[in-house]
Amino acid sequence: MVKDLLNGFLALVKGKGPSWSFEERRSLVRLKCSYRSIYSFGENRFSGTISDLGEGGLALTTPDPLKVGQVIKVYCPFVDVEGPDGPIEGEVCWTRELAGLHNSGLRFQVTPHSWVFSVLQLLGFSSLSSRSKRRWVRAECKLPARIGSRDVQIENLGVGGALIQAKSRLTAEDATITIGPYLKLEALELSGNLGEPREDGLQAFEFRDPEGPQLKLLGLYLKALLRRSLT
Repeated sequence: MVKDLLNGFLALVKGKGPSWSFEERRSLVRLKCSYRSIYSFGENRFSGTISDLGEGGLALTTPDPLKVGQVIKVYCPFVDVEGPDGPIEGEVCWTRELAGLHNSGLRFQVTPHSWVFSVLQLLGFSSLSSRSKRRWVRAECKLPARIGSRDVQIENLGVGGALIQAKSRLTAEDATITIGPYLKLEALELSGNLGEPREDGLQAFEFRDPEGPQLKLLGLYLKALLRRSLT
């Protein structure tokens, strides 16, 4: 699944809230992508391409137009999913024609049995972490970082935050973390909140509303880490 995910992973972007009707700012983080998939309504099944994916919706490009208010199911575009792989069901909330094709926005609520849950959990979307024993992304790493003047090591990184290891306990507070540099990637600076130490000694650093350029660079870090996990 990770290899297929990487093949269509284009970038992390920040969304336009009103067009998706998302309520939480963190839900505006979306994955720009290109994944061939099957969608259905009634007994009929059709081919489409998922071009945008987030916690509350996705964008689907289809040869034929969909109708606003139509409820459809979108099936998992990956094989060998490590976790739930059931279809996601949602309502078409907007449509527009683009270069002879039709682009539609699908609004849904992520359920634990759906493939969307598995994908967003793998990428470490923060609102899903409370529903899973896993925290953030599962591509474990050893990344150098700094919080203030303290050197730390990132053990796990995701869209929503990071798990860090420090030589001594850090105070839980608002802070800024500087990640990297890593390989050819420049250092990434993000603000957020540092949590209390866990039983295993790690501390969670939750990112606070990254801006567009920060999300783009964070996406490059995740792609590099996931790619390294395949070797």
